[in-house]
Amino acid sequence: MKKIATLLSRIFIVVLLVQGCGYHNPYLAKIERGEPAAVVYMTVWENRTNELGLENLIFRQTADWLQQSRHLRITRDRSQADYILTGTILSVDYPATAFSITDVASTLKAKIRTSYQLTERSTGKTVWRVEETLRQADYPAGGNAVRSQGNKKTALTTIADELGEQIYLRITETLTAINFLK
Repeated sequence: MKKIATLLSRIFIVVLLVQGCGYHNPYLAKIERGEPAAVVYMTVWENRTNELGLENLIFRQTADWLQQSRHLRITRDRSQADYILTGTILSVDYPATAFSITDVASTLKAKIRTSYQLTERSTGKTVWRVEETLRQADYPAGGNAVRSQGNKKTALTTIADELGEQIYLRITETLTAINFLK
């Protein structure tokens, strides 16, 4: 019983110290000040590859990530946006990374190179630009074409989701810094 009381008192002291040191979540600062969410207009990315529909997959995954934040709102009307997110799919490649004993590919790697940027709509000023980024995911070459295509689609969805998360984090970090500098 004494051990439990000692443990609880230590936890209580730690909580008091954390509360008293002024720690706060920087991503909540804008909401706490009652400021409206930043409005982002997303374009469907330019697709310079022969992988049809990849631009829509990236658009959907990125939109899903951006809609998770109370700091951001996506609009379909460019004129209502504070920021414009644009991007380009530069290339896609599917090299084999593992082979069976009969020299047949057993594992493939989906590689997508992209570039994207966030622009302030009112000034046209580029807030930030990522010139080129590479995302990749391994997937098994299935026993038949249908299974291989399904595995490839899963790998592309994983890449698009990771890319959407990366963009979400970069936008949130940027807008937090901008709001703290105001």
